[in-house]
Amino acid sequence: MTTINWHKCYGDLVGELPGFVRQARLTICGLATCVDGYVRLPEAEALINAENGTPQAELAHELFRRAASGIGGEFRMDWPEGAAWLENNFRFSRWGLGGTGAQAAQTLAILGAPALMSLEDRGTRQLSVIHPDVYIATNVGIARCGDLPTAAGQKPAHYIFEFTAGVRAGPVIPQRSTRTIVRFGDDRLDNDPAFVRESIAAATTAGAAILCGFNEIADQALEQAITDSITLVQAWKDRGLKTIHLELGDYPTARARDLVLKRFTGVLTSVGMSHSELNALCSGSQDAVDKACELTDTLNLSRLCIHADAWAMSVTKDDPELELEALECGCLLAACRAEKGEPCRPNETPAKAVFSALPSELFSRRGRHTVVCCASPHLERPTATIGLGDTFLAGTLLILGGRGPAEKPLL
Repeated sequence: MTTINWHKCYGDLVGELPGFVRQARLTICGLATCVDGYVRLPEAEALINAENGTPQAELAHELFRRAASGIGGEFRMDWPEGAAWLENNFRFSRWGLGGTGAQAAQTLAILGAPALMSLEDRGTRQLSVIHPDVYIATNVGIARCGDLPTAAGQKPAHYIFEFTAGVRAGPVIPQRSTRTIVRFGDDRLDNDPAFVRESIAAATTAGAAILCGFNEIADQALEQAITDSITLVQAWKDRGLKTIHLELGDYPTARARDLVLKRFTGVLTSVGMSHSELNALCSGSQDAVDKACELTDTLNLSRLCIHADAWAMSVTKDDPELELEALECGCLLAACRAEKGEPCRPNETPAKAVFSALPSELFSRRGRHTVVCCASPHLERPTATIGLGDTFLAGTLLILGGRGPAEKPLL
C-alpha cells in the first residue's frame, strides 16, 4: 500500500482551494429542496419518555435502533400529525436547508463559486435558510436568492435527529456519529418551470449538474418524475453539459431504488452514494471495489463515487489524477463542515482529524477501470454530521466541473 502524507496533501489543498473557486464554472443543482429542523437525539426527552403503543414510541424505537446500529439514512413514517407534534414539543437547535442539490449549492455559494438551484417553496422560512448568493431562476431570468421577494406556499419540512459516538441517547450509547432524517409524507421534486428553462440555457457553459430527491417520491409518482427528469437531462446534454451526477440516497424499498438506477442507465455520466448504500447493493461478502466497478459498467457511467467515514473512492474512465483531486476536495470540505457544524471556507485541516488505511491502493486497475481512493480527514466526534455527503459532492464537482472555457457571470 502506498504511503501518503495526508496531512501535507490536505494542507496544500487548503492553499489551492481559492484558485479552484476563481475558475469555477456554474453547477446546476436540483431537483428537490426543503427545510430541515435539527434535533439532538440525546435531548429528545419527549421521545425518550414516550408511552408504549403511541406513534411517539414507534418513532423513538426506530431512531434508537438506528443509533445503536450506527445507521443514519432516512425514513418515512406514516403519521400525518407527526410534523405538528414535533414542532409543538421540541425546541429545534436550528433550521437549515435540505436536499442534496440544495446543500451542494449552499456550500458552493459560501466558497464563492456559482450555483443555480431549483426552488419551488419561496416562503419566508425556506428563503431564510438559503445563502443569499445562490442563484435562483425567476420568470424574468436569474436572481440572487437574497434579492427574491417572499411568496406563498410551503413544502413539508424534514426533521433530522443527530447522535454522537459515545454520547448516551436514551437507552443507547452510539458507537458512530451520524444522523437520521425523518419525514411524515411523500415528497415530490421541485415544481420550478423557471429552473428548467434557465438551467437548459445555462447548460452550454455550466460545469456540472446534480440530480437528487427520487428516494422521497411515492411509488405511484416515481415513473413520471423519472421520465420528466430524463427529458431535462437530455436537454442539458444537447446543450453540451458533460458531467451530470445522480446522488442515490436512502430508498424505502429496493424496488424503488432499482427502478431509478434502471431508468437512468445510459442517461447520466456520474452516480454517487454512501458506503452503506453501496453495501445495500452488494450480496453476501462481495468485494465493495468489485461491486463499484460492476455498477459502473451496468449503469454505463464515466464515474461512480463512494463516500465513507474515513475514505472516498471513485471508479473512473477519465483522468485519475483529476479524480483524486476531486475526492480530496470533497473530503476536505466535508471534514471542515463536520468540525464547525455548518458549511464553511476551509482555513486548515481539522486539528483532530485522523487518517485511516484505504480499502484500495491510491490508484489501481480493475479491468477497464481505474479505481482512485483517498483517506478522509475523519473526526470521531464531529460537531455535526448533517449534510456531509452533500458537502463532499459539492467539492468533487467544484473540481470536475471547474475546468474549461470561462463563462460570463449569470448576473
